[in-house]
Amino acid sequence: MVDHDLRDFSRENALYLDTMPNAKHPGEPTFCMVGTGTLCETAGQHISLECPKCKLEVQVATCSCGRVECPQCWTSWARRAAERAAARTWGAWEAGASQHHPRHITFDINSVDWKEAKKKALSLGFTGGVLVIHPWRIRPEYQERLAALAEKLDVNRYDAWRKSGFGYDALKFSPHVHAICYGKGIDIIPGSHEYEYRMIRKLNSLEAVQKVVFYLLSHTFTPLTPNGRAYRYFGICSPQKLKPEWVGKKSDLMRCPECGAALVYPGTNECKEVSKYVAEGWHVVIQIPGAKIRGSRVKKPQLPPMPEPFYAWNVAV
Repeated sequence: MVDHDLRDFSRENALYLDTMPNAKHPGEPTFCMVGTGTLCETAGQHISLECPKCKLEVQVATCSCGRVECPQCWTSWARRAAERAAARTWGAWEAGASQHHPRHITFDINSVDWKEAKKKALSLGFTGGVLVIHPWRIRPEYQERLAALAEKLDVNRYDAWRKSGFGYDALKFSPHVHAICYGKGIDIIPGSHEYEYRMIRKLNSLEAVQKVVFYLLSHTFTPLTPNGRAYRYFGICSPQKLKPEWVGKKSDLMRCPECGAALVYPGTNECKEVSKYVAEGWHVVIQIPGAKIRGSRVKKPQLPPMPEPFYAWNVAV
């Protein structure tokens, strides 16, 4: 099933039951969806903002623990991760690594394995991008009920799953990859019944990439280690092949997820200021043949010594 309901990019995430799936075999990793851990002590402190243009009301947390597993604060983690992933992915286009905008695609894999995901993405004809693995799909018998609940609550299917209390009984283990990537992709033979990949849409702006990455991170699995990552780069977007000249944060106004207008406090014209991750000056790293790479620096090959200059007074008379 293709994830197509990219709603609820910046809305409040409600609480839901803290459920955990069971491993099928001894030693098998237990994957948990983002935001299904222990609720932090700071959760529940919110303020309201409204859009002066479309009148949308948005609930914003006044503080956040920023943990990926927190049922209330995972959105802060996902936004920060989406800003970084989108900046690097869109940076490949800014650097001229591709003449075409990135596309959102999906394909199946056999297990939750980053090496398999990268290898298959390259074999399908894609040259680089960011990968997000989803271990689950919604079971057919729950799809209609979750679709109705999502429509009622005006959220996406996975937020509806969180609010439903169905737990992991509503999900089946079905690993697949979503990629925001470059490259034409292999040709699909007309009439072929063999599933290779599916192209969902082209993304024509940095904001569009960020929005899709946030949605994809909203229902991926929590990293298995403290330093683990929920997404990986490959090909021309890898850190070894693409680098920015400057990385930092810039101030911006919190904007409406529907129309992009600056949100204000109710009854005022005062906006809420936020900081955003920014990376500029993206460029493709050119490898020097035969050079040794140490970290991010390239050791230049040693040139032969220059011959000693000839001076007349060095000649014996």
